[in-house]
Amino acid sequence: MDSDTVPSTPRSTQEPTPETEYESRIANLDSTPTQFTTEYFSWRQLADMSGRLPELAEQFGAVTALCLGDYVALGTDTGLVVVTDYLGRTKAALGSPATAAYGPVSTLAFSTDHLALVAGYAQGFVVVWDWVKGTTVSVSRPLQDSDKPDAAGHPAGTAITFAAFVGASKHRYISGSSGGHVLYHHIIRRLLTTMNTSQLAGPDSGILFEAAALPYGSHKCTTDDMGLVAILTDTSLTIVKTRHGVEQQYRASYQISTKPVQKRTVVKRPYAGCVSWLPALGYRRPATATDPAEPDYTPPKLAYSWGASIHILAIQLDYNVSGNGTPMGSVPPRVQFEREAEWTAVGDVVFCRWIEAGTLLYMTQSQRMFVLETALAQETEICASPPGSIAGRPWVTLATGVEAEPSYAQVMSVYKRRVFALCGAASLYIGRLLSWTERLELLVERGQFIDAITLATGFYQERTGQVVVGLPRSRRPGDANQKKRQALVGSRLAGLMRSALKRTFDADHDHRPSTEPELHALASICVQACLALGSLQILFSDVFECYSTDSAHQFVFLETIEPFILSGDITHLPPQVLNAMVDSYGTTPPLIRRLGGILMCLNLQHGEFDVDRVLSSCRKHRLWRTFARVWLSMGDPIAPITSIIAAASQTNHSRDSSIGQTVGELTIEHPVGDDGFDDEAPDVVIFDYLDMVIRGRYYPDNQPIQPQSRAEKYSTLVAQLVFPPIETLQAQGSEQQTFATLLALLGLGTERLLDMLKHVLSDPFIGYINIIVKPPSTTQSTQDSDRTLRRPSQVKSLMQIVVDTLHTLTMAAYTDPAGQMLSARQIGQLTSFALTLYATRFPLIYLTDETMAEWSDVLLRLDDVATRAERECAFELLFKLNPPRSYGDYIDRVRSAGFFRVLEHIYYTLEQYENALRTFLDHPDFTQHRMVFPAMKELGASKRPNALECTASFALNSATELVEVDADSFVETVAAIASLDHGKIIDTLSTRPQLQFAYMRSLLDPAPDAISQSPGPRTGPVLSADERSPPNIGLSEEQHMVVYPLKSLVPDDSQPTNRFSQAYHERYLELMCQYSPSGVLPYLKKHADLSPEPFRLTYVQSVCGKHGVSDGLVWALVRLGDFSGALQTLLQQTDQEIESIKAAVPDDRAGSTFAQDIAAEPGPPALTEADRERLTDHLDIAAHNIDGCVGVCRAALAKLGKDADLQPGNYLGQGASSPTANGAAARSQSDYRSLVSAQLCDLWLALLRRTLGYLHTTNRTLDALPPGAATETREAWQLVSKRQRWMLQSVLDALIFAASPASSFISLRAIIQQLITTSSTAAATENNNNARQSGAARSLDITEIQHLLAVAVSAYKTEAQLMALTNVLVDYDLFTTFAQLVRSQKQGWRVAPDSAQGAGGHALASRDVGDLCCAKCHSPLFVDRRQEHAMAELRRQTTQYYESSALRVLDLHVFEDRDAQWQWMKLRTDSTAYDRLLGQNTHAGAGAAAAADAQVVLFKCGHGFHRHCVDGLAAKGLAAADAPLPECAQCADAPASMRCIGAIG
Repeated sequence: MDSDTVPSTPRSTQEPTPETEYESRIANLDSTPTQFTTEYFSWRQLADMSGRLPELAEQFGAVTALCLGDYVALGTDTGLVVVTDYLGRTKAALGSPATAAYGPVSTLAFSTDHLALVAGYAQGFVVVWDWVKGTTVSVSRPLQDSDKPDAAGHPAGTAITFAAFVGASKHRYISGSSGGHVLYHHIIRRLLTTMNTSQLAGPDSGILFEAAALPYGSHKCTTDDMGLVAILTDTSLTIVKTRHGVEQQYRASYQISTKPVQKRTVVKRPYAGCVSWLPALGYRRPATATDPAEPDYTPPKLAYSWGASIHILAIQLDYNVSGNGTPMGSVPPRVQFEREAEWTAVGDVVFCRWIEAGTLLYMTQSQRMFVLETALAQETEICASPPGSIAGRPWVTLATGVEAEPSYAQVMSVYKRRVFALCGAASLYIGRLLSWTERLELLVERGQFIDAITLATGFYQERTGQVVVGLPRSRRPGDANQKKRQALVGSRLAGLMRSALKRTFDADHDHRPSTEPELHALASICVQACLALGSLQILFSDVFECYSTDSAHQFVFLETIEPFILSGDITHLPPQVLNAMVDSYGTTPPLIRRLGGILMCLNLQHGEFDVDRVLSSCRKHRLWRTFARVWLSMGDPIAPITSIIAAASQTNHSRDSSIGQTVGELTIEHPVGDDGFDDEAPDVVIFDYLDMVIRGRYYPDNQPIQPQSRAEKYSTLVAQLVFPPIETLQAQGSEQQTFATLLALLGLGTERLLDMLKHVLSDPFIGYINIIVKPPSTTQSTQDSDRTLRRPSQVKSLMQIVVDTLHTLTMAAYTDPAGQMLSARQIGQLTSFALTLYATRFPLIYLTDETMAEWSDVLLRLDDVATRAERECAFELLFKLNPPRSYGDYIDRVRSAGFFRVLEHIYYTLEQYENALRTFLDHPDFTQHRMVFPAMKELGASKRPNALECTASFALNSATELVEVDADSFVETVAAIASLDHGKIIDTLSTRPQLQFAYMRSLLDPAPDAISQSPGPRTGPVLSADERSPPNIGLSEEQHMVVYPLKSLVPDDSQPTNRFSQAYHERYLELMCQYSPSGVLPYLKKHADLSPEPFRLTYVQSVCGKHGVSDGLVWALVRLGDFSGALQTLLQQTDQEIESIKAAVPDDRAGSTFAQDIAAEPGPPALTEADRERLTDHLDIAAHNIDGCVGVCRAALAKLGKDADLQPGNYLGQGASSPTANGAAARSQSDYRSLVSAQLCDLWLALLRRTLGYLHTTNRTLDALPPGAATETREAWQLVSKRQRWMLQSVLDALIFAASPASSFISLRAIIQQLITTSSTAAATENNNNARQSGAARSLDITEIQHLLAVAVSAYKTEAQLMALTNVLVDYDLFTTFAQLVRSQKQGWRVAPDSAQGAGGHALASRDVGDLCCAKCHSPLFVDRRQEHAMAELRRQTTQYYESSALRVLDLHVFEDRDAQWQWMKLRTDSTAYDRLLGQNTHAGAGAAAAADAQVVLFKCGHGFHRHCVDGLAAKGLAAADAPLPECAQCADAPASMRCIGAIG
């Protein structure tokens, strides 16, 4: 597109004002009245300019665009551009009739020298004006229809939203339109003026938010010659190089961020965005800078926003791009763009501009303005919009129809750190950030001195967390900028504190008095400011003087500085402040305690405080910790010891919660801590003080004393005071004077003194302490001194001095006839400590033989039980360190002293091993008795001569005592010693059967829990008769357990073996029957399966019967197969309990007199708790016996049923060579099964009869009670009846389960019929005999247990349904035979088949899975050849698990029809083809035939037919194949009692 120059005749032209006029005008604006000012920002209206805007609008048109530089350029809706100064004086009006057709001015931009303007118009025109001359430089027209297709330009009618010069040239500029086009224009002036236009972005890039060119900065940078242009759309950011060819440098696509950025979450609003360049800015390097590589400028940066997300891009210049050693200057650097920061604003950002390096100003759509410091990543909200709202320009919305945020680039501008905004049509505002001094002055004007001091302190420390203007920013601690900042702020901060103090305490100021919280706040902020300044001079001079004008104010000041002292920020106080604190805090106990803590934290140096005043205050208020510290800080470690010991002696070693001391008329109580512990108590302070000082540390902070020589000096002085370094006492009776300090410390606590010494002597510092011991003075005359050889002084270590001092003191106290110096316990403690120290630190400590002999005598002769253990330990160490010449001389003395460990050592040395082991049993401490067993093992394993024989002899001679100590350990020890045998020990204990039983129990049954567990009477919470639930006399856990024949469940082949002879076990059983009968049954169960057999069952039966151990007797009878005898035994015991129950029922006291007494009482008497508990105990025992009876019946069913299955001929099809042989085997098995069934039915019938008899007897007793019977008697019998009904219900539950489809040996119908018949006959006879005597007596009838039978039947139905459901859910058939599966489908009962039916019919009850045949054609029913291998493997695993039992497993799907007597069944298989074959019953050919053969009709009686065989039975009355079958054809001719009754129930 061609460019031409359009002449322009400006309406008004004036000479431009110089640039200095801008500075002066803007500077004068700061003194104008404030319009709108916040803490950080100030808005002021340009009064002259705003006053001229209405006149300009009337003359040239309404303002539509704004651009500010040294001058103000205004675009109008008439297409004119007006240039004014900041006073509103018109400099130029640019326009002509031709430009009027361009439409309103939509954007304006000054050139770098402010002499040219580029203006964009609403119709797509872009004009470059030389406004000084009033002429156009170039005009870029929109595209016309006549232009070439490849011509670059803006579409006609699209508003130019952005225009800017590129770099410093006035011939290169960019323009962007609302239609999304961004063009680069280059004006070429040679012979002819031409213009090249290149398209940088088109509408395909998305909605154009803003386009900006990188301006020139104060520092020359390589990027200045590149002409970088940033283009921001709703989809991407593109940076393009325009100089020397257009080339893309960087591109970033808009992405929705799902993770939180900084403190907010990015919100997707792609219809708001802005972009701003920061040019390269130079700064002065400080004179102290030493790093030559440190840059002296900030590189260019780009800030752009998408919605609420602000991104900062930094431009890095890489000079080393050649890589071949080329000098840096010969190759231009490479430009790289790196993400520097990212921030999320509170709303969509619609305007952002750089104010200065590192400071970005942005505005949200709600016109809230923020300043973001990118280096610190901190945001500060400076203000809202000016008083008038800023009207943005919706160019994008008008052009695209998208509701984008308005553009504010045309009405807002940032120039030289100031923000200009056009509000409405007649107001122009200028805003700026307040400098740090202005912010402080603003707070002072408002009277907010505390806030001003706080802000100034933050300026000084550079920790405000806010934007700061006018202060240099330090780059590293201690640099020149930091020093300059502190110099600027420091003086101002001191002035603010003085001003605040003057305003607060000056009486001339007219203001309200300050409150105590305000005084606290002012003092606190002054302390913080002084600490920040690093000088407390102002705090303790000006501040303290102001607060000292009043005592209350002074206390406020002292309380304020207290936490700073405790935290260590303040370590020194001037004398006047310290004296004031001592006086103010010495009034109440809480303040006294706080005063002690304050004085402890201060660094008190001699000459810097009033020593006498502080020490007297500490002594007065009993602040002994501070007292000791003050003396130590003055270099005197001895003075506090005497004073503190004297104070502790006056308190008589007590630690009361408060100690009173009267001073004049004021009583001062010594404070204690909240936990009751008084850390200022003198007896506590003295030991802590000695511990730290002797170890060369300050008290109480435990810091090392420096230098080392001073620490050694203090330690030596204190040690010499406590432990005087002398060899012998000067005279008898001088001990009290010589050891005064040590005796006083012993009086305060011997244990604490010894603990302190242990801690002190373990410190490596003690190795540096050596004390000179002078020889004792001689009484010889000086005349003989030249002829006498004097002993030189000795240098001893502190440990040696301690031991020598304790020896001298203890010997003097031991030989003291009065015995008032030390107690026996103290002598024992000191002697033991000294000798232990000597033995453990030898040879650092030396003792003479005489000294060791004296102390040994003291240890042996001292009669003090409390210190026996300590003395024994010390003597043992001494004995081993210095062995005596003759051990035998010490045996009696050591034994009399009670040193058994030493005695053991002597016996071991003398090889008297039996006596050595005896010492363990003779020891008074019982815990030492158990140590004999490890000693016996060690001695038995040693290779010492005669050790093994002595150990065996000791074990036999002391067997009774060893068993009493610990039988388990004794058994383990005997097993570990080769020369010992359990039989010898058992024979030795034969005279003590109880001990023999204990030993054999540890030998044969070492688990104590297995012995203690016994099936005794049931225990539980005592409930009322109505709340008590029936006893748990139900199925055992074994009956509910499901076993799957998997390899992982096959038990290990290893079987526990019996390691002891049968005689041991039988003898142990006999003893257990006598001393622990409750453990017999668990023992029998645990050891019954051992190999070889541990005991004979006949012996168990005899010994249990002899001693009345019923549970063991029943177990033996069951194992022997005498189930009837076991049942009778339990029933006999139950009869005895029933008799006990009758005896426990309260007597019937009914009678005329008693009935009258009851009538006279207010309420009927109830059963007492004691009677109820006694009756309940007997009922629990009876219920337990009934439970045992049920267990016997179950065991009989399990054993006899298994034996019946293992009879010859049971495996059909295996071992039978002819049909005759098969029939004989079947008859033999049927006869045996009949006998088993009869025996089992007799057992269950006997149990049921006895249980019914108990209930019948109780009911008769209840019926026989007269109407006036006692209430407690009737309640007792009702309780008995209720519990007996529960017993009966438990028996019926177990019986029904035993008679369930899982077993074919028990006929529940036959048992109930026989029971009813027998009971009816007995009841009739009883009624005939007793009819004359009692007409109210009842007979037993089936209706009496009808509800119990109903409950049992319901439980049976639930069980059968669960079994059928489980069969479908698992991959293994839980039923053992096919007949059991058949009988489980309908919840009815059937009589067990007799021998005739079992031999002749085709019932499947006795058939194995492998021989299941059709009842008509006799062909195999379920045959799946592809499953043979899998079934064989399953058969092998199950056979291995069940030993030699036959496999009776079939995996079936059962489809039941509730309206018919038959079910559809099919084999479960993994082959889907086989399943489809079974379901294809309508296909012809071999597939249909195979499917028909696979379909089976199975009746509940056990007869099975192929589906196609059912049609052949139509002659016998069957219906069609698809119709329901009324009954089985095989059962049609059978008697009615033997027919299929599957529909019952």
